[in-house]
Amino acid sequence: MSEETPEIRVSLATHPRAKAGIRRARTRAALVAFLLVLVLNLAGDQTTFDAVWRALAAGIVVNLVAWRCAIVVWRHILLAELRDLEQERIERYRARQAELERLRAEAEAEAAGSAKA
Repeated sequence: MSEETPEIRVSLATHPRAKAGIRRARTRAALVAFLLVLVLNLAGDQTTFDAVWRALAAGIVVNLVAWRCAIVVWRHILLAELRDLEQERIERYRARQAELERLRAEAEAEAAGSAKA
């Protein structure tokens, strides 16, 4: 019975930098949108209630849009990290194979040299 290696799944939810980065992007974008809409509405002679209501609505909408944008960006970052890791492992594997070939050639040369003697 052969043992199969377990399938490794990578997700944004389990990636600590991605999770924090998405949360940070959502928060900052929503806060900036809220403040910008609030200031513009108050400067435009809107009542305080209307200005706050519109600012809250803008903050919620921008939060959702920023969430989706941050997910797309972090997916690309995560895929690039995985490709880099894969290339690094392939290079290590090839270096190890070259080292084994070198050692095998040395051992064969030594065996041939001792057989001649």
